[in-house]
Formats: sequence, structure tokens, C-alpha cells
Amino acid sequence: MSIKRRLDKYKKVLYLISTFLFTWIFWIISFTSSSSHLNAIFRIVGSLMPSIVAIIFTNYFYGIRGLRELLKKLTIWKVNQFFYVFIFFYSVASFYIPSFICAIAGADYKIHIKNQIFGFNLDNPLSLLGCLLVILIFGGPLGEELGWRGLLLPTLQKKYTPLLSGIIVGVIWTCWHIPMFLFNIEGYDNFIIYLLQTISLSIIYTWIYNGVRGSLLIPILYHCIDDFIASICFPEFLNYLNMYSIIYWIIQLTVLSCIIFSITGKTSSKFQNFDFNKIG
Repeated sequence: MSIKRRLDKYKKVLYLISTFLFTWIFWIISFTSSSSHLNAIFRIVGSLMPSIVAIIFTNYFYGIRGLRELLKKLTIWKVNQFFYVFIFFYSVASFYIPSFICAIAGADYKIHIKNQIFGFNLDNPLSLLGCLLVILIFGGPLGEELGWRGLLLPTLQKKYTPLLSGIIVGVIWTCWHIPMFLFNIEGYDNFIIYLLQTISLSIIYTWIYNGVRGSLLIPILYHCIDDFIASICFPEFLNYLNMYSIIYWIIQLTVLSCIIFSITGKTSSKFQNFDFNKIG
């Protein structure tokens, strides 16, 4: 029996082990390096591992045909237009609607927008485009989505409901970030809160992925937009208990409840155009 056949039944677990292992190696080197340049390079490379390992595994087990099936998800753009509206406006609305409600009630929770991040001047259209491309390529969108939503999610949905699959991906996604907490990286303070937030976000991504018939383009765009909006106008008062944060979380939980209701009990085989079991 060939090595490939022996590994075949363990490929899902091997994918996760490989992704975690290589990510954590690069991140630990990054977090312990005294060189700022090495720190940035190794952190970026580690962040790309979910997608890189997904591509390597797909090519190894299923060859060029399987790889084409996976990459084809990046080209699906003819989808329900509602999801384009959602991904472009939801992140902004999430921050500004609570601020608007607070203003009506006489409370001042004004959101300030940064005009520069990552060395890019956001007042310049070309610089703004460059910033978005950096987030897209070197941040989470392209580096993670081929793995989490392109490979892992549809594989899980062959066995579990969309809701449970989204929760499982959320837990895995959170645990993948464990080195961030161990090395006290900025923005990674409370593991439990981060876990709950990531599971909620994963459920939203699952709903989007199924709603756009397995397109990865839409989740990637949403990931990019969400990261960008959070980088330029994240309201610091959201970290504390106040009128703004209460309204914010009421809105978030309401939206999440509607999404959970819409996907609860549904099967999702019709949304899958690739998974570990389809080609072989």
C-alpha cells in the first residue's frame, strides 16, 4: 500500500496538525525575534499557512483536478446581490448605528476615523488601494479563507449541519490563534471573549458561504473589509460596559440570532463544489 493511501483516511486531521504546526513555528520565531523585519516576515508567513497547506494537501491527494476545483471557488462572483450589500455595509453599520442611537439619546460616543494605518495615507486613493491589497494578500483574507472556508467548512458540512460546522470552525479558528495569547500580542487579551466572538463570526461566514453557493470571493472580500474597518475606526469604548457597547451587542446578537434561525436544521450539500471526499 502506498504512503498516500495510508495517509488518505487521516488527511483531515493531518491538515489541521500541519496548519497549526507550521503557523505556530513561524509565529513563535516572529514573537521571539529581536529583529523587527524578521518579526513581520515570519508573522505574515505564519498567517498564510491555512491556505498554503490547503493548496498543498489538495494538490497532493487529488492532483491538478482537485486544485482547480478548490481555486475555482475564487472566481464565483455571480451571487445573490444581497450578500454584496451585506459585506460592504455590515461592518460599518455595526459601529455607526450604536453611535447614532447614543447621539439621539444625548450620549457622546463619536467614532474617530484614522487617516493613516500600516504606513498608508488613507486620504490618497492609490494609497488606500495599496492598504486594502496589503490586508487582502498578507492579512487573513487570502491567507486563511482557502483553508477555513474553502476546505475545512465544506468537509465538515458533509457530516454536520451548517450551524454546528460553523461552530467547529470557530473553535478551530480560535485555537489557531493561541500563540497570540501566550505571547501577549496586542488585541489578544481575553481568550473566552475572543472564542465567543470568533464562533459568532464563523457562523456569519458559514451563512455567507452557503448563501453564495460556495464562492470564496465573497467571504474573502468580507474578511478584507471587516479587517480594514476595524483597523481604521474601531471604537475603544466598545471594550467597556457602557451605553454604546450594550446597544452594539444587542444589535450583534439580534443579527446572529436571525442568521442562526435561517441556517438551523438545514443541510448544505447543494452548496458544496469541493471537499476532501469528492475527488479521488
